[in-house]
Amino acid sequence: MSWHGPALSSDQHDVLKLVDEMLRGVDPDDVAKVRELPGALAALGLWTVGVPEELGGGGADWPITAVVIERISRVVPELGVACAHAQAAALAVSGDIRALLHSGAIEIVVVESSALHVSVDLAGGRWTGQIDRFDAFDPDRAHVVLLGDESVLIEPAGISVGRTQRTTGLSSLRTVTLTLEGTSVHPLPSDATAVRSSLLMGLAAVAAGIAGAAVDAASAYAAQRHQFGGPLAALPVVRASLTDQVQRTAVLTHAVFAGAPDSLGAIAVARLGFDLALDVADAALQVHGGYGYLREYRIERSLRDALSLRASVDLAGAPSTLQPE
Repeated sequence: MSWHGPALSSDQHDVLKLVDEMLRGVDPDDVAKVRELPGALAALGLWTVGVPEELGGGGADWPITAVVIERISRVVPELGVACAHAQAAALAVSGDIRALLHSGAIEIVVVESSALHVSVDLAGGRWTGQIDRFDAFDPDRAHVVLLGDESVLIEPAGISVGRTQRTTGLSSLRTVTLTLEGTSVHPLPSDATAVRSSLLMGLAAVAAGIAGAAVDAASAYAAQRHQFGGPLAALPVVRASLTDQVQRTAVLTHAVFAGAPDSLGAIAVARLGFDLALDVADAALQVHGGYGYLREYRIERSLRDALSLRASVDLAGAPSTLQPE
């Protein structure tokens, strides 16, 4: 698989190769296998690699963390999403919960309390309300970090899980409605800025991985598919499309790799990521022509995943959109 970001250091390149080798041959449709991967990545110190050492994480800098999430998302974007949530949640929780998170033994999903699909209230120390969209590998067992002015951790026992909803992509995740009926919670530090920024940058890295996989697929197909006496890649219109896809993916990957100075910057990078991943995946599918809509070519999956990734995050609801820090 190619790399469309800035030049990598030897350590960053070693991490890239390690993740690629680990995920080689993984079938993203094998949900049981995918659910085993957080533990395998944790055993290598990669699942929460970017969390500070004093919080039990790997202590890696952001570029290495971005490489890990981008490479994971080339193969299984859903796993990249879960990894981004784990990195962010580890900044908020503590004690045994954090230790279990680092080991990959539990799943924690970070939810913005001010998002348009969230309607919850605190009364008498207990929470009631509903989260209309919740994406997790196993919503019945997932913990929730509700991020806001009063950030809290909600354990699975305090949640009623609704029926699974149909979604366009990220098919290994289940999308459900969660209902809170007088649920008790564990208060977390009120400053949600670092958690929010970590999550958004992680999800932007997922978008970069989706775009990278799409452009690789389009380039490979255009090189091997012959039409009008030569490979598709020799046709000016196809060559121009591939060049544009590479450029857009490079812009996104460089932006992700550089990180964000504040939460407003993280929102900007995430918005760029979601939009460019969708544009690149759509253009890559067009290179395949009618074959792009066949599941055996898998490029249609990249387009569906990019669409679902953008739909799953309510950037408009983040309170830090109003002003920079």
